[in-house]
Amino acid sequence: MKKKTRSKKQKLDKYNPDEWDQSKSVSVKPEKKPIQGISTSIRLPHSMVQKLRKIAQKKGGIGYQTLLKIWIAERLEQESA
Repeated sequence: MKKKTRSKKQKLDKYNPDEWDQSKSVSVKPEKKPIQGISTSIRLPHSMVQKLRKIAQKKGGIGYQTLLKIWIAERLEQESA
């Protein structure tokens, strides 16, 4: 059985930390984004999600999760009034 050898291209693409040019490096500070909401998770029956998707599509092609947020916001306004 013949042993596989690496081609020259494969050798050139390999990262070599000794070849790093520090003079071309720049310092980057990640931006801190304020938390705009809390992630939550609920389990819904498959049939319910399918119905939500159909309704969301009819309402302008929005996502079903967006539709859920709209409905929850509307109900919260009603209940808190």
